[in-house]
Amino acid sequence: MNYRLYITLFFLLNIFSNSIFAQEKVIRLRLDEVIERAQANAPEVRIAKARRDRSRMTYDNQWLALKPLLRFNAQLPVYNRVTFPVTQPDGSQLFKRNQSLSSNFDVEISKTLAGTGGRVFASTGLRQRLDILPAEEGGNRNFYFSNPIYLGISQPIFGFNSFKWDKKILPMVLEEAEREYTEQLADIAQQAVTFFFDLYIAQLNLESAKRDKENADELYELAKNRFSVGKIAEADVLQMELGVMQAETRMASAELNIQSSSNDLRFFLGIGVMDKIVLVVPGGVPQYLVSPGLALEQARLNRKFTLTQNRQLTESERDIERVGKENGVDINIQAGFGLSRSDAHLGRAYSLPYEDQENISVGISVPIADWGRAKSQRQMAEADRELLEFTIEQENINFERNVLLKIRQLAIIRGQLAIAERTNEVAEKRYDITQKRYTVGKVDVTELNVALREQISARQGFTQALRDFWAAHYELQRLTLYDFENGASLVK
Repeated sequence: MNYRLYITLFFLLNIFSNSIFAQEKVIRLRLDEVIERAQANAPEVRIAKARRDRSRMTYDNQWLALKPLLRFNAQLPVYNRVTFPVTQPDGSQLFKRNQSLSSNFDVEISKTLAGTGGRVFASTGLRQRLDILPAEEGGNRNFYFSNPIYLGISQPIFGFNSFKWDKKILPMVLEEAEREYTEQLADIAQQAVTFFFDLYIAQLNLESAKRDKENADELYELAKNRFSVGKIAEADVLQMELGVMQAETRMASAELNIQSSSNDLRFFLGIGVMDKIVLVVPGGVPQYLVSPGLALEQARLNRKFTLTQNRQLTESERDIERVGKENGVDINIQAGFGLSRSDAHLGRAYSLPYEDQENISVGISVPIADWGRAKSQRQMAEADRELLEFTIEQENINFERNVLLKIRQLAIIRGQLAIAERTNEVAEKRYDITQKRYTVGKVDVTELNVALREQISARQGFTQALRDFWAAHYELQRLTLYDFENGASLVK
């Protein structure tokens, strides 16, 4: 048996299988696909979504607090052992010792009135079962006191009603969370542009560096041949050799940059490290006009800061009212009506006839002197309101300036992009022509190097202008939450 043959076949198969599984998976991504992936997977989006969901829970919980509440209450048991005075017919006091065991339970349904801040309730239950335990005299005695039905209300007249203000403020908080989520998606889109063009420019630089290296090698070989026949000086050969080394340095730097940029984008999108990313740059830029009036209108409608400002103004109104009512006259009315009966037997405690019971109370609290505390608190609340109005006014001015500035910058960048694209085309063509002329000996190495530097500079300028345009495009979307290319709001 030829073991060497089997061993050779084994290693060949192993190498073949490893080469198959080690092949990189190539992922081609457009800019819009990068943005879509980022908005689906970025940690910042998940955090914003969690905040939005938390605000929804807070909103729902507040309204659940206004729903009727059914509650069972019980005390089982209550033991008392006390000595108490008993007045005798002659006016003297006789102290007696008593032991009792009591218990009670009831079922109550209650509801808070959001409009008035009051509370209504209805209940039924055994208010008390009292067992008089054997004492120094006598034996056991049992008593039952029932409340088959009891209705009541508690209503503050001039008190501060927090539920009324929550009804106004909580929807604003919920809408703020929704807008924050949309704004986070816009922020992620802008970050995606940065990562996309970091890698795209690195890929272009690597391609150019490889091409420059090939050209440098070819020119170096040509220079050595010319030097061997005495057509050029040794300095020109050294210059070509220097060009080769510079091209190698640029290629090594480009490879390092592309690895770093690829890792950043992979982490941002959650792509495996074994996958190779190839970016497809947009073929053209969208041609649209931005109306400053429309941009400002959409920014006010869509951005969270407008809702935040309205909420802050509403909260300041709430604080002013709270200060006034908590330091003013306080009147609280409580009223109730029910049926009850007591008996030594449980069955008879729940049989007719019942005795009605009513109660009503009016509590009044009037501040007489607080040595200026209420006035000081009111002035502080009003000062906070005034400061908030000034702050909001300045925020609006700064924001409008920023939006208008971004509109002008986008127009300028669009013009610069057109110039940079044409400059790149001219520089590429000039370098090709200069290289051909150098090959036939019509120009010297100095002019060739000048053309090469201009070509590199023009290429970098074009890619940077392309990056600046898309960054400005998505920055304006982030500021306004409006897609000017398709004429649609980003708020859903």
